Amino acid sequence: MKVNAYWDISSLMEIRKTEDISAEFEKIFIRILLKEMRKSIPDGLFNKSFSSKMYLDMFDMQLTNSIASSDKLELKTFFQNAINSYIKNSK
Repeated sequence: MKVNAYWDISSLMEIRKTEDISAEFEKIFIRILLKEMRKSIPDGLFNKSFSSKMYLDMFDMQLTNSIASSDKLELKTFFQNAINSYIKNSK
């Protein structure tokens, strides 16, 4: 399984199915959301070493995959509907 950085959206240009685009965009959105939420945690709670940051990034990536695969947030459906609506109305 290929892992992309959360800021690398160039791989979205290679995907042609709206379902796949929606799934990837959902993962990117959740990963950014988790990263921003992590900023609200006080500095004293976690060590700010490189290894600690790397571990937390890996944890966030796994958490992102778990959240996205559960489809509890239904973001994939929301993004898919938005993309389909855009395609329909842009013609």
